[in-house]
Amino acid sequence: MKTKRKLGFLFDYNFCIGCKACEISCQVYHNQHPDINWRHVDMMLIHEDGIEKELFITHSCHHCDNPACMDVCPVGAYEKLENGIVQPIHDKCIGCGYCLLGCPYGSITKGFDGKAQKCNLCAEKIERGEEPACVAGCPCGVLKLEDTDVSDSAGMSKEMPGFKHFFTKPNVRFYPRMKRNEFIH
Repeated sequence: MKTKRKLGFLFDYNFCIGCKACEISCQVYHNQHPDINWRHVDMMLIHEDGIEKELFITHSCHHCDNPACMDVCPVGAYEKLENGIVQPIHDKCIGCGYCLLGCPYGSITKGFDGKAQKCNLCAEKIERGEEPACVAGCPCGVLKLEDTDVSDSAGMSKEMPGFKHFFTKPNVRFYPRMKRNEFIH
């Protein structure tokens, strides 16, 4: 019996340039108002080898194994698909905001209709064999959609500076950090 892949993002923050193309691609594909976006790119400063460096992280819903949004929703306005996607059910949402408070990653926003909304991993695109808008829009190829079991077996990390792997078990993985001297042979 063939099991379904459990999908998640794989991000190489070593080479992200912070251009926000993934963020903009998501916003444009979903025809979102400029004040609403399901993906964000943030910059942080780290100190490494005596130098202050900029690192970027792109984040959206992480389609957790144990999604807090589903656990706290009193009306069942979320479902977990076989491939791991946590799908919002907009028509069921009553706008109570419990999911916004429950998500440890702040990945859910309220729309102008007062209802919760978030990344659905572009489930309709995946169904057609296409990549999510954010992945397709990344000009550097640092954001990918992968089977999390494959990412785990390849030694990818569950954390990076500025991101902790919490109890919800998010399905995002990161390439290990490369330091400056690793580029020089």
